[in-house]
Amino acid sequence: MKITLSEIWNFSELISSEEQGWSYKLVAGSVVVADISQQVLLSLKGDAEYDTELLPSIFTFREILWQPDVFTESVKSLPGLRILKAHCEDIIATYEEGGLETQLLYSALLRGLAACSEEAIASLESESVSVKKALGEFRTAAFPIVKFFIFHPQNRIDYYKDAVNRLNYAVKIMLTQFHGKYTELSDPYWEVIYSQPDKEPKSPRKAVGEKEKS
Repeated sequence: MKITLSEIWNFSELISSEEQGWSYKLVAGSVVVADISQQVLLSLKGDAEYDTELLPSIFTFREILWQPDVFTESVKSLPGLRILKAHCEDIIATYEEGGLETQLLYSALLRGLAACSEEAIASLESESVSVKKALGEFRTAAFPIVKFFIFHPQNRIDYYKDAVNRLNYAVKIMLTQFHGKYTELSDPYWEVIYSQPDKEPKSPRKAVGEKEKS
């Protein structure tokens, strides 16, 4: 069952913390984080360790993700992509050192954003490249990852509003100037999985032909 970012919190409140068998999968474009427990999901909602400066640092301040005509040449686009990639890798290293499950989930998403940047860098460094096409593909791939962080419940409201305005502007630019298609923009979502827990441990099966010991 698929649930949107905004609806997942209401859904999670319907499930008792003692109820077993529930798990979640986060899908943000090409990034998929599976086997997320109910406890980790609830930790995301009230994450006291969430860095509210994360959203502006990976999106709002990164003009390469939303500006229309500043980056018309490869040489002007590459620095912004390299800085974003390096910034994501620095945060990933910090989060993985901390080892919190919420931060490890953020790391998986940031690793996807760094990979988008790396692909765009490789594309722009190749010969006869269309800058607008390369940046359009980069922004399309980054869209669901960025959107996850925009709708994180622990964001500052002013940062959230600013990011939403820029994202809407970015979508318009992608569709009108960067060869994008609306159908290519995928929203991140949660997939809810329920597996009936075993009430009693199963006894191991004997191998075929095994004889009882006397």
